[in-house]
Amino acid sequence: MISTKKCLICKDGRKNDSLYWHRDPDTGDIWVWCQGKCQRGYSLRSYCHEAGISLPEFLKGDFDFIEARPNEVNEIEFPTWFVPMSDPRAIKGVEYIKSRGLTLDGDMYYDTVDEGIVFPYYLSNTFCGAQVRFIKPRFNKDGNEWKITTMSGTRLGLLFYGWNQEKFMGNVKGIVVCEGAFNAMSIQQALNQAYGGISRNPWRAIACSGSGATKHHTETIKDFKDQGMKVIIAPDSDEAGLKMLKKFNKAEAVSHYAFTGDSDKDWNDMIKELGHEEFAKYFFTRVKKI
Repeated sequence: MISTKKCLICKDGRKNDSLYWHRDPDTGDIWVWCQGKCQRGYSLRSYCHEAGISLPEFLKGDFDFIEARPNEVNEIEFPTWFVPMSDPRAIKGVEYIKSRGLTLDGDMYYDTVDEGIVFPYYLSNTFCGAQVRFIKPRFNKDGNEWKITTMSGTRLGLLFYGWNQEKFMGNVKGIVVCEGAFNAMSIQQALNQAYGGISRNPWRAIACSGSGATKHHTETIKDFKDQGMKVIIAPDSDEAGLKMLKKFNKAEAVSHYAFTGDSDKDWNDMIKELGHEEFAKYFFTRVKKI
């Protein structure tokens, strides 16, 4: 049977129990921390990938889960291998961003180790984690495609991409809530251009980092709606996106919604197809009132 107590990556035999587990109460995701030589954490998927084992094989073991503390995020040291897009080492990332129909405007970095685009998360001015979108999808031992990984310790259910949960600067009148960072970035860039810059743009596009919006997400966004601001939920045009919209609607945290109208295309697909100027016009034709 596969060991669920000793780390299969560093193979530290000095400790009987070198692995520490918890299930994120917000998302249900399982996280693994190695207290041996690794001294770091892994998502369950990344742990299996690094260890070279299949997920079904590993899950045959016995686990003793310790729940993470609710409503708590931690300050994380910013990795040295996350470099600005202006760094010469980020050339692959720059080319990838352009291939997605986007400019380099926005909060993102390049991961020189995993070769991916880094989307950082902040609470106030504190770095609290990141997600990395691989430039080239990977495949685990089970043959499943793996496009994105989350930095260990990142509490996605308590964070938003594109917003540090402080008061917005400028005359912001509305919020657009997307699933993923690329979709939020697509909308933000297009509207910035349409309004003549972010300082003149009354809209801010942010992301929940998945369709599984948490109670914290819905309650935080509801505050904007209660203040009289417009809240547009703009998820992917699929079943998961519809469930996301229903969560915000049930929480009375949405005034408008928007879908691309094509279940095979998300907002980033549309900006690649239309370009920034035409996409900005197109986006508002898709916005409907609840």
